[in-house]
Order: sequence, then structure tokens, then C-alpha cells
Amino acid sequence: MPEKLQHVLILAHPGHELRIHHWLELKKPRIYLLTDGSGGRHSSRTQYSRDLVEAAGATAGAVFGDIPDATWYKALLAGDSGVFADVLRRIRADLSDMQDVQIVSDAVDGYNPMHDLAFAFGNAFNRRLQGTKPGRKQLCSAAVPNVSGAVEVEIQLDSAARARKMAAVQAYTPLADEARQILDRDPQCFDRELLISQQFDWDAPWTPEWERIGKDRVAKKVYDRCITYKENVQPVAQQLMSESAREPASRKVELLPSSA
Repeated sequence: MPEKLQHVLILAHPGHELRIHHWLELKKPRIYLLTDGSGGRHSSRTQYSRDLVEAAGATAGAVFGDIPDATWYKALLAGDSGVFADVLRRIRADLSDMQDVQIVSDAVDGYNPMHDLAFAFGNAFNRRLQGTKPGRKQLCSAAVPNVSGAVEVEIQLDSAARARKMAAVQAYTPLADEARQILDRDPQCFDRELLISQQFDWDAPWTPEWERIGKDRVAKKVYDRCITYKENVQPVAQQLMSESAREPASRKVELLPSSA
């Protein structure tokens, strides 16, 4: 008989799950990947993540790296929130008969708009769950080092878990360079894994680093236009909150009283 689903993990890009590899082994979450990780290279990373998730004993959700990055960015620039609302509904339907789940997502980091919107997806579900068990915190795994937040869960890896994580990272060849950069910036990432909580106000003004970089590239005529928080990302996040609030009561998902 399969184990009862207790944890849901919503991530922007394939490969982010490597940051909490041992947590995957311990909690066996259902994982949703918003993009295929193709970026500007037009090469999907989804199968690498599917193999990793299965090896860790976790499961792939109904949305799992099937939408190219370019589709998301095109929708953001066009002000088309349809793809976001559709993905929200697909995940919601996939969880419609589930109870006692803890929501974990990417953290808001200002590094990439899809990282921030993965948090928004998690935020939308967690806000809806407040109606059944108020006070439950959404937890986050930071995709990049030095992200602000309160540490809620810290897992120390023993030598065996560390070896498995290192092997998983080495097998994930599309991220070899990125993994080396993260190791240089966060040398303890193979020794411990963290889940944090964040307080983020989707109604407040904000200028993330990805927007500053985008505007600089527009000024240098590298890009014709760029995604901005106020015009492109904030309205989508706000709509996700609104869409989640309209979820039918029969599909409410309860939260675990225990820790992640």
C-alpha cells in the first residue's frame, strides 16, 4: 500500500530538487516542476529530474517540466495569465483528494521571476489551506545561496546521505557548471539542507535583481524589452491568490499538525 502523501513540493526549474535531495528521500513528496529548464538553450532537463525523483522515492505530479521556459516568459511579457491559471487548476485537481499536506516551494529570491512565481504558486495553495488549519507556514527551499528567511527545518546529512547527494549532483550533467558555482558559494550544501519561511507582500512595490539586470540589458540593446515585477509578475501572483480563493470548498486540503 503506498504511503500517504504528506508533502507537496512546487519548484520553478528541474534541478532545484538537488538542493534538498536528502529531504526528498526522507519525506517522499509529490513534486511539481513549472518549467522544463530549457532556458535559452532549448534543451529540456525534465528527464534528469524525473530519474532523480524516482530514485529518491518521491513522485512526479501532474505538472512536471512539460512547459518550456520560453512559454512562461512569453506569457509574462504578453500579460497572459491563462497559462498560470491553468497550471494552478491542474495542480489543484491533482491534489483534490489529498489531505494532510505541507506545502514547500522555491523561495522568493529576486534571482529569476519563475523562482518568485513558484513561491507564489505555493503561497496560493497555502493561503487557501489557512481556512482549515490557520497559522500553518509555507516552507521554502532556496534555489540559490544567501536568500533571506527564517530557518524552520535543518537536516544534517550523514556520510551515506552526503554520498548519495553528491552522486545525484554529478549525474545531473546539464547542471554541472551551476552546481560547481553553488558549491563555491555554499560549501556546506552537501552537509546540511535547510527549509525556510518567508513573509512576502504581493501588494507591495519591489524591484528584484532580475529586473535590474533585464533593464540594463535593454539599455545596452541586448533585449528589446524585459519582464518587470510591477507590470508582469505582480499581477500574475495576485491573480493566483484570487484564483485559489475561488477554489470549491469540496476540494479543500487539510494541513498536517506536525512539522515538515
